Amino acid sequence: MRAPSTPGLRRRWSAGSTPPDPEESQQLTAREREVLRLLARGLSNRDIGVKLYISETTAKFHVGNILRKLGVSRRAEAVYEATKLGLI
Repeated sequence: MRAPSTPGLRRRWSAGSTPPDPEESQQLTAREREVLRLLARGLSNRDIGVKLYISETTAKFHVGNILRKLGVSRRAEAVYEATKLGLI
């Protein structure tokens, strides 16, 4: 049985998809890198907020910036790309 694929994964696996711009991903702020490390540990936005003494909304904002800069749409993809790029 095949695992269901999502439109986002099909798009990323297609031959025409472009990888994230390494230069833009290197421009993660220090705070975004902190958030990314916590993301990699599987923390929710709320838990990230508690750990970093910021609001859940602020954590969500940082996660959104990370996703945009890495050119992905999901948290797991962000962790995967960051690992490939040596950011975490």
